[in-house]
Amino acid sequence: MPHDARPVLPGAAVAPPSPGGRIFRVMGLVLAILWPVEVARLLFDVPGAVTGGASGLFLTFLALALATGDIGTRVLTLLLLAGIAALVQVDAAGAEAIAGFQDAMIFAAFLPSVFLLRNAVAGDRRLVDYRDRVAAADPERKKGLVLIGGHLIGSTLTVGAFAVLSPVVPADAGERERRDLALAAIFGVCLSVIWSPVFVAMAVVSEFMPQIALWKFVLVGLALAALGLAVAFARIRVPNRLALAADGVRGLSGILPWVVATAVFIVGLRSATELSTLEAAALTLPPLAAALLTMQPGGGVRAALTATGRSLGRLGAEISIVAWAFTLGAVMRASPTVEGAVRGVLTPDIPAPLLVAGIVAGMMAVVVMGGHPIVIASILLAVFASVETQVHDLVVGAAVLLGWGCSAMIAPAGLIMIVSTGMFGVRRASVIFSDSAVLLVGFAGAGIGLLAALNAVIG
Repeated sequence: MPHDARPVLPGAAVAPPSPGGRIFRVMGLVLAILWPVEVARLLFDVPGAVTGGASGLFLTFLALALATGDIGTRVLTLLLLAGIAALVQVDAAGAEAIAGFQDAMIFAAFLPSVFLLRNAVAGDRRLVDYRDRVAAADPERKKGLVLIGGHLIGSTLTVGAFAVLSPVVPADAGERERRDLALAAIFGVCLSVIWSPVFVAMAVVSEFMPQIALWKFVLVGLALAALGLAVAFARIRVPNRLALAADGVRGLSGILPWVVATAVFIVGLRSATELSTLEAAALTLPPLAAALLTMQPGGGVRAALTATGRSLGRLGAEISIVAWAFTLGAVMRASPTVEGAVRGVLTPDIPAPLLVAGIVAGMMAVVVMGGHPIVIASILLAVFASVETQVHDLVVGAAVLLGWGCSAMIAPAGLIMIVSTGMFGVRRASVIFSDSAVLLVGFAGAGIGLLAALNAVIG
């Protein structure tokens, strides 16, 4: 990649294929209308007709997403719709379903805002400088720098971090070197899933548990991420691992303030207002992206806006799944049927450590078998909201985040796995079935222990 090239982000720069290109363009137009409408609904008291029209547009977008999705997306969407319909029929929960659907409309503003920030950060020259610095390092140091880079860059760019870091792989690198660097990047990015409010994971968990302050989830997530980085660095053979980690942080000191600002502004806005995390992010991310773009040379604004515009029509599968899973979770939380069924299984005498381990292991098992993390996360959060257990709500949410991050490291059909292995040029099987599985199990076990100890303290 030329040094002055903007990293190409998945779903951002490739035009939709024909013959579905026209439908994707229509979907992009619908989302481009919904995005500012949803922001306006957050800021002002809009007429009911506006909300109704937006609901119709959003339903149209989801219908087009179903029509253009792959077989896996279609099957999952239909299963979610069947679950919603069944609970509505059994519990007469039509009002709850409508309310959940309207709450899910915020994803029409949240995900485009994430993509806008991602494309703004991707054009920052300092990322190219860091990549060149990593490329010049020796193999062991390179793994540590990719790990830190994946974590810090991924906390804002999400999967876009792989586009920044993958060019550090030498052209003549063997399969093992490519795999090791891919694993370092994957581990770093997945650890940021556990704490970064830019990821859907944090937004979903905090949305289902509004009684817990967002900053608490972020702090616990940061502690878990620090634990994961320590476990990962223990496997890197360099004389001074702490110095290597510090070197990686210094190399990204130019963008680190933006990473911190993103988290602080979202947490601050949610804490100071009645906005949800999704709503706070939808309002916070575009101004941050605009501020970052003003610091870039000419052409950066146009490139970021063009890439974001092209990506809108391709967000159908992501928005469709999260919206219907979110709606199902809202119906489940209010369902007497679900509450009655769960009370017979999750009894108050089950030890807290066992429940925490069950949440993490359940997340990993379902996702490895091809399930979507937001679906199992929504179900788990709705289930635990229906019963009293020995696990504090903060720990339940953190366990879901831990399970989400761990499962993303080995999910064969997950976006992180697909994008990373493609960009690093390695086989998915070689990444999933590698000796890093021991590292993952060790981290998951240590994380469960940390959360169990936290639960014992806060009761």
